[in-house]
Amino acid sequence: MKVTKPPRETVSSLNYRDADDTPTTTAPELKSLSSAALSLLARDAGAAMSTEDTGKNAWTVIAAVPDRPELTVRCTGPDLPSVIPNNMAHPSVIPFERPWIGTYRLIVRAPLVVLDLYWRAEEPLRIMGFSRGDWEADLEALAPGR
Repeated sequence: MKVTKPPRETVSSLNYRDADDTPTTTAPELKSLSSAALSLLARDAGAAMSTEDTGKNAWTVIAAVPDRPELTVRCTGPDLPSVIPNNMAHPSVIPFERPWIGTYRLIVRAPLVVLDLYWRAEEPLRIMGFSRGDWEADLEALAPGR
């Protein structure tokens, strides 16, 4: 059997060494976008609430945007939250926490998934996906009081 050497540590691997207990502050852009999405759901999704096969409640709004793809905003959980957590889990710890299942999930499609956040109350947020684009301004414009 061939003896292999362990992989050499790189500068990038050393940056995440002590990330287990150091959640980072949620970026202001994500706070603003999630706030816009949740306020849009609170205003328009009352009639669109449903219960999934998993037993979780789901709120969905499909919003038309002139000359752009429609935005689909969906949140699942026991209730419709008004805010997301102030901290987010460091990306290096997420793969080691499997299986981790959040209580809440917020997804925005435009038409592909452009924002996917997963969290539990009193725990750091997990960013499953985030892609910048024109949809951000569209979402902010659709949200009430903005």
